[in-house]
Amino acid sequence: MLSETYSDFSSTVVIRNDPLFYLEQRQGIPDHVVVSSPSNSPRIFPQRWYDNDDPPQSPTHNNEIETESCSLYMAESSIPNSGLGIFAGKDFVQDEIVDPSPQAVIPLIDIQSNLLYSGSVLSDYPWSAWSQDAQFESPSGNVLYPNLGMLANSHLGLANLNQNVKVGKWRSMGSDDRSVDVSTGANTLYHASTFKVASEKTIGIGEEIFADYGVNYFHHREEKFQMVFPTADNYQEADEIVRDFAKRLQGKDEFTVEDEEEWKNIILKLEEDTDKIRVAFALPDSVEDIRYVAEVGTARYSIPESVRSIEWLQENGFCLDNLRVGKSSIPYAGNGAFAMKSMKEGAIVAPMPVIPIPRSILNIETKSTNAQQHSSPLGPNKQLLLNYCFGHKNSSLLFFPYSSSVHFVNHNEIDPNAYIRWSDSHLSKTDNFNVPPNQVHSGLLMELVALRDIQLGEEVTIDYGIHWSQAWDDHVSHYQDLVVDNNRIDNNINPALWAKELNDNLQKPIRTVKEEQEGHPYPPCIRTACHSQEHNGTYVYTRQDFENLRYCHIQHRVWKANQYWYDAKMEPSEFHGQSKLDDEDLVTDIPRYAIRFVVEEYCSDLHFPFAFRHEIGVPDDLYPDLWMDFWQEEDNEDENGSNYEENDIEEDDDDDDDDDDDDYLDHGLDEMEVVANTQVKDLVADKEEL
Repeated sequence: MLSETYSDFSSTVVIRNDPLFYLEQRQGIPDHVVVSSPSNSPRIFPQRWYDNDDPPQSPTHNNEIETESCSLYMAESSIPNSGLGIFAGKDFVQDEIVDPSPQAVIPLIDIQSNLLYSGSVLSDYPWSAWSQDAQFESPSGNVLYPNLGMLANSHLGLANLNQNVKVGKWRSMGSDDRSVDVSTGANTLYHASTFKVASEKTIGIGEEIFADYGVNYFHHREEKFQMVFPTADNYQEADEIVRDFAKRLQGKDEFTVEDEEEWKNIILKLEEDTDKIRVAFALPDSVEDIRYVAEVGTARYSIPESVRSIEWLQENGFCLDNLRVGKSSIPYAGNGAFAMKSMKEGAIVAPMPVIPIPRSILNIETKSTNAQQHSSPLGPNKQLLLNYCFGHKNSSLLFFPYSSSVHFVNHNEIDPNAYIRWSDSHLSKTDNFNVPPNQVHSGLLMELVALRDIQLGEEVTIDYGIHWSQAWDDHVSHYQDLVVDNNRIDNNINPALWAKELNDNLQKPIRTVKEEQEGHPYPPCIRTACHSQEHNGTYVYTRQDFENLRYCHIQHRVWKANQYWYDAKMEPSEFHGQSKLDDEDLVTDIPRYAIRFVVEEYCSDLHFPFAFRHEIGVPDDLYPDLWMDFWQEEDNEDENGSNYEENDIEEDDDDDDDDDDDDYLDHGLDEMEVVANTQVKDLVADKEEL
């Protein structure tokens, strides 16, 4: 509570002015800042934060990309000590999608159970799995949303970016046939382009783009960092106070001592009220700035450099528009990154800020009973995130890049047209090269550089390295032995195919839990989920406006108005904060369109036991010797990152296999005959997105 945190306000005044608090609060990247304020600095960023900053230096990189228009720039954030930010290279109108290129959204499976995760740099960046409809991957899940989801800073008073919860999200079906598709589970199923200009706002050219992390994100950190973060409402109230005081000053050429004292008393009175502390922190210290603040607003005044000139961005920033996602021609690669303009040899194709990740954080150490039921305990024992990280086989340190579209850059060992290197830009915190892996902090910057001339529309590729290639070759050569020889039909069939078949048939009634599903259950890994905010009462969403999809149990159905209507019990969820539901709780009159068949937790392709896992290799000279703390491979760990040996695999005898197959066929769909594992792909002609 604020009353507890700030009970001793006089001591807080000193503590809150430590610039490290804000830097630690938003861990991430370089702390080079340039700000020009009309006079005194605003209260939440004291003057001494700015005093020791050097003027900006032009990046020393050789960026020879053609100078067409650029819609998004990465540059130093205008928020002091907060590292990088994203700036608009064009005008954006209300509700316009800011980054039209889909980004790879990467689920983090039960990562909170890893003791090293809490307090790590990685823990500062995930979004709720609910934001990208990935809540059914695991009971406790988050996602990484690169580019705007990780690069954009947040300011509660200037947030101009929202996520579109209804459109812009894609979930791939995954593999058509797991028994032959060696890429099963190796790529994310989730992609998104959901960040849009906030309602009733526009983003002008040169303006910094701020995501809305939410009030709780900041206020939960106030006690830890002894700082105050005003909300949008606080800034609005502060604006009214400033404008009212500015009216009193009309006609005065100079400010009197009485004016200064009156203004200080206004601030002091607010500071003494625990409910108004944040308003006080939004106000300017000096009465001399009142007229200026009345014009620009207290939020904009708090970070005066939040609007940059386009010339400054071109000179000091990196364009984020040079890559777009498209279908790759490389086998099993899925999507690829394609050049949006011609680039000369040596040009920077894309900047790649990276966050350090210890390998051990990506270990999946525990699984629930449900996971063990549907997934082999052999694996995957690594997070999918490993496939998107750079690393060296002799180091415990990995790096995850998070700028636009770089996660779609595929492997090409024969004729790559790009390579990665460390940036020599002043934006990169190169002091990290002088500390051991466990002391590396955020702030390093890589660059994707043209190895030769790259033509407009050409797919951009790099060489993942010999160790990645060997791991992939081993994975492919052993895949049939691991998957087919140890075959279980219900494990090798992608349940997303069943879910699609069921969702496509809106006329067929959904079976009730007790009367029908007990004797005639749906296929393995298939659950019903309902769009419902409520857990007790009458359904309220319309077809055009519904969300909050969560597990539900169909209790009853009735035919009326030419369709079935359902009553269902909602399961509790972390998103809704419901720890316990009453047995009598029931949502009634749910239309069929608000009910979906979904793939149950731990059942999607991402959890396939034999999914490929391996980091992208970096050249030997990219890692300093100090980071090389692994000098030999761990025992019993193969190159694809799965801890298994062929002789450890338990094989079912023929009778057991037959029983499993029969059980599956008994539980199949009424109108779907599955006679062999390889015939599943006939259910869906092409890979489609749910």
